[in-house]
Formats: sequence, structure tokens, C-alpha cells
Amino acid sequence: MSSILIITKETGTARKVQTELSKWGFDCLIASIKDRIVDRVIREGPEMVILEMNGQASQSVLRELTTGSRIKRKLPVMAIMTVETLNQPGDFLGVDDFILSPYDDRELVARAKKLLQKNNQKEEIMRLGDLVIDTANCEVRVEGRLVELTFKEYELLKFLAQDRGRVYSREALLNKVWGYDYFGGDRTVDVHVRRLRSKIEFSGQSFIETVRNIGYRFKKSK
Repeated sequence: MSSILIITKETGTARKVQTELSKWGFDCLIASIKDRIVDRVIREGPEMVILEMNGQASQSVLRELTTGSRIKRKLPVMAIMTVETLNQPGDFLGVDDFILSPYDDRELVARAKKLLQKNNQKEEIMRLGDLVIDTANCEVRVEGRLVELTFKEYELLKFLAQDRGRVYSREALLNKVWGYDYFGGDRTVDVHVRRLRSKIEFSGQSFIETVRNIGYRFKKSK
């Protein structure tokens, strides 16, 4: 499930956007323009941002998201603008796409999907400390050494790594990685995690964390 951070001045606007995107399977978080946005991005790791452009505060947030050094990855930004905002002086160079308000909900969803797809196609290399996942060639390296994984071990690792810090139950991992038609028990997940750890975690490395009585998560970078 793709995670989107919605940043607006008015809660009502954010709730409207959240409601529509949630219908299409997006996991939407809401932030006020007055929040410490970069801290939220680092802590919660959204895949893209929808920013309501409305005044100097939103301009400042846009600069933080696109030129600040604390965010270590390219985060796509879609802006919600009025015609008046678009015609005002301002630097919108950090915006990857925009939509004019009032807008059609279907257009909002389509633009969000397209922007996420475009960004994901660019990010074919996932660098997670000493762990590197090359999704174009389905290769995994740790400390530069190629690691031989089975197909399910690779899919499990990639799935967890794409949503770092998020906890998944064993049942959720079975559904997401093995598929809804898989009838094996959730012990299958434990076995694969154990084998995966034995292959990628050495020299004191730790990538996958066990969350007691719940499941697993990929460790967030500090």
C-alpha cells in the first residue's frame, strides 16, 4: 500500500483528499502546514507528498522538502493550487505535478498513481546501509557481496524494505508476499525470515526486527 503525506492549511481539505485516495488503497497521513514537516517525513517515510500551495508557509515547506539535506531520497511532490495561487509570484520548481482546485476526484487519483509509478520506476536501486537491493536485476548485495536468495526470500525482503519501519503481521505478509490463495500456516513466514536473516545479517548487521506478538518490520535507518 502506497503511503501519501497530505499537507494542508485546512483540516477539511486534507480529510477530503484522504477520503478519496483511501478508496483506492492509498494509506494517507495528514499534516498541518505548521507541523515540523521534515521530521514527519523522516519518521513516517511517505512515498509522496500532496501539498496545498497557499501562501509563504507552503513555499517554505516546499523548499524544505526539495532542497533540504536531511531528506536523503527524492520525494515526489504534487501541489494543489488555485488559479490565483498559480498566477502569484512564487517558486514552484520543486513541484513534480499539480492539480487546480476545484478538481475532479478521479483526476486527483490518476495523477497520484502516475506520479508514484514514475518515481518507483526511477528507484531501481534501494540502498539501505550496507544492504543494496537492485530491483531491476533482482539482486541483493551486503557489504558488496552478492547474496543468493530464493524467489520468496527476495520478495519478502523487498516488500519489507519498501516500507521501512512499518510493522506487518505474519498474516499480512502471507497475503502480500504469498498471495491470498496461499493456504500454508503463518509459520512459513517465520521460516523464511530466519533463513533470510542468516543470509543477509552478519558482521553484527541487523536489518529485520521481530515485533513481539505481532510480526516483523524492516529496521528504519537512523
